[in-house]
Amino acid sequence: MGLEEEHSGSGFGWGDNPEKTSPMSLSEFGRVNRMRRDFVANVSHELKTPATSLKLLAESLVDILDDDPEQARFFAGQLKDETERLAQLITDLLDLARLESEEGVQYPHPVDVRSILMVVLSRLRPAARHKGITLTWKRSGAADRYAIRGDETQLTSMFSNLVDNAVKYTPPGGQVEVTGETNEREVVVRVSDTGIGIAPEKLSRIFERFYRVDKARSKATGGTGLGLSIVRHVVQNHGGRVAVESTLGKGSTFTVYLPRN
Repeated sequence: MGLEEEHSGSGFGWGDNPEKTSPMSLSEFGRVNRMRRDFVANVSHELKTPATSLKLLAESLVDILDDDPEQARFFAGQLKDETERLAQLITDLLDLARLESEEGVQYPHPVDVRSILMVVLSRLRPAARHKGITLTWKRSGAADRYAIRGDETQLTSMFSNLVDNAVKYTPPGGQVEVTGETNEREVVVRVSDTGIGIAPEKLSRIFERFYRVDKARSKATGGTGLGLSIVRHVVQNHGGRVAVESTLGKGSTFTVYLPRN
């Protein structure tokens, strides 16, 4: 599954007043401050790129609107694509900010992971069908064993990112399979594809903000470079973990482990 993300970045938490901290905390404050500066620089870069494209496209569209209607339609389509990319980037940034604000929160209500996956798959099947990709769901274990304590919105976002990535980075005619199973302690969900895969040396970085395995391909598919960072935060917020296995040219499998209710 081809995977997103290019500049590394870190947290939204900014730290405390250094004048009121101990020497050990000063070191931590410096680290957090560097993380903040890196993150702001990365966000500025990512926002500047589509903003510049929008400006140039709009200027070009104005110049040729009357003289070359066909080219004007082309620029209008590009303008629409860049606007959608910018909107998705802002949405993902807001999602990350919300996720980090909920770190350490205890979720009191049970949610059904299986039902969430059914909603996600129904939303993404049209896109898979359009590419000629077979999108399947397999489950083992009783349906009532898929309950965990969690946040339905977060979990929907996480699984949507994983399945959407699988569909985007799998060539036409390929397969994406989502499987669910349970044991005494966990709900385990795997998203496997027959996509482009990820090089071994890049696997350790794919959950970083803005890191992209293939920048050109990611831009072509509308990726923001934040999807897998969102996945990581959701898993952590729910006390779980995520693992990935991948082979270049053959595909990837992302496995999410979530503590049962």
